[in-house]
Amino acid sequence: MGGFVHFLRRSIARKLTLTLVGFVALTTAAAGLYLTRALETFAVETLEAQLASIGRLLHDEARALVARDAPPAEFRAFALRAARPTGSRVTVISADGRVLGDSEVAVDDLPRVENHAARAEVRAALADRVGRDLRTSATIGHSLLYVALPIVDGGRVIGVIRVALPLAAVTASYAAIHRVMLAGGIVALGVAFGIGLFVARRVTKPVLQMQAIARRMSEGDFTVRAPIRSPDEIGALGRALNGLAARLREKVHDLGHEQAKATAILDGMIEGVIAVDGRDVILLLNERARAMFGLDATRGERKPFLEVIRNTELHELFREGRAAGEGSVSHRELHLARPVERRVQVNAVPLRLAADEVGVVMVLHDVTELRRLEQVRTEFVANVSHELRTPLTAIQGYLETLLSGALEERENARRFLEIVFRHTERLGRLLNDLTDLSNIEMGRVSLKLAPTRLDEVVDAVLAIMDSKAASGQVTLTSHVSPGLPPVPADRDRLMQIVINLVDNAVKYTPEGGRVTVQVQEPADGQIEVDVIDTGIGIPPADLPRITERFYRVDKARSRELGGTGLGLAIVKHLVFAHGGQLRIDSEPGRGTTVRVTLPISVGGSGAAPR
Repeated sequence: MGGFVHFLRRSIARKLTLTLVGFVALTTAAAGLYLTRALETFAVETLEAQLASIGRLLHDEARALVARDAPPAEFRAFALRAARPTGSRVTVISADGRVLGDSEVAVDDLPRVENHAARAEVRAALADRVGRDLRTSATIGHSLLYVALPIVDGGRVIGVIRVALPLAAVTASYAAIHRVMLAGGIVALGVAFGIGLFVARRVTKPVLQMQAIARRMSEGDFTVRAPIRSPDEIGALGRALNGLAARLREKVHDLGHEQAKATAILDGMIEGVIAVDGRDVILLLNERARAMFGLDATRGERKPFLEVIRNTELHELFREGRAAGEGSVSHRELHLARPVERRVQVNAVPLRLAADEVGVVMVLHDVTELRRLEQVRTEFVANVSHELRTPLTAIQGYLETLLSGALEERENARRFLEIVFRHTERLGRLLNDLTDLSNIEMGRVSLKLAPTRLDEVVDAVLAIMDSKAASGQVTLTSHVSPGLPPVPADRDRLMQIVINLVDNAVKYTPEGGRVTVQVQEPADGQIEVDVIDTGIGIPPADLPRITERFYRVDKARSRELGGTGLGLAIVKHLVFAHGGQLRIDSEPGRGTTVRVTLPISVGGSGAAPR
């Protein structure tokens, strides 16, 4: 039933046609029902009059039989004789309701026939009236019309003569009338259906054309125009539709320009922008916001916020911003763990979308690098302060001791001054390293690249470091593959790299250990410089941070050996400035290998990175 209703609702032509057909069908059905009822009433009245006439004709003979109390066989013969000419059923009933004779019941079966005193037509006849009833006979199983007349003798009702005929005996002739009515109704429905189709098509054709035009307009084609063939309401609708198409085309064109400008501005921002409606459904996500949360271009708009971005803190900020009221700004700094760990500063303001709907606009600024730099600055200041305080405290202490009288003690005074001198040298190295590192990081150091032979650089470094290695009883050797091509490098800076690496290796290698500088050319067109020691090694947890400024694995031992904590940081920046790579492999107790990989051909501009 639901499918049929849906079928009708999809077409005005079907509605009009079936409405007309339905009207004709109802009219025909009502007329047929009225005529059928009228014919049935007429049939019953006609049959009743006929049966009453038969009963009156049989009255006198029946009275004689009842008056002399004739035997059942005579009543049976009388009933058969009376019923034969008309094909009716004739029954004679006594005043007490007993059936005395019936044309349809044998004499032997009369005792089994129930008492008829309670029958409606019999009661009426016993009351000296003509009785009538239409029902199905319990004896013969057919629908009969019963007409009962009183048998009167001397003004007294002594019995009932009842005559019955099937109603079909009269209504059989009406079957032809019903067939004619049915054929006429079918013809009327057919004509109505044809007229309905014709009228519906004439009326709905221009409507369907406008529907197709409206569909094309909804798909974005505003160049179509509706045909106008008449000045009636449909023609007026076509003119209005054409005007609407023209105005929509202008508005869409303007909106397209505005949206393109807004999208370009939002996508060009370094801040992420997220807008949600009153139900926390995402209205807008710019490209920076998508990048922050690792979303592709197909995810975001028109979806619930928590379905796209599973962050309850941002969801709470939505509620705060919405509740703050217009003109208020809610601030919060959040930690995002996925897809990349970052710190984000979020500002949320209410967005009025309708009279009863308030959304929220959030601007997300990635402050990860800023916080990292702040942390680096804080650590740097703390480290520099600590590194400067240690020698300055020692210098101040020894100078106070000398000024307090130790200056007169020549042996102690000389020893104290030598200690002060070593600490001033340490301060000088620290300041030089800080200056070098600062200049390199700020891009103020330009490399003077020239073909440089690594065997010469290694020999020069070993000559410089030989005395220090000998004093620590560390064996210093080199192994340089023959025939190595020169590398484009700044000789002084390359020596600084190797000196720092060899110096670290010698300092952290115990007596009897070995430091080897190995240079070789692998098959990938680069040269590898390895500084290999058998020293104390570096724990795995410290390896990722070993090239940070002032980072030391063993702080006490490093300061005791005179290190500034900046050597590997300088090496890292100088290696990167040469277009190379730095790799450190170490195992505690078994030594460390530092590998510097340099390109054979010039790959950079020759300047330190900014």
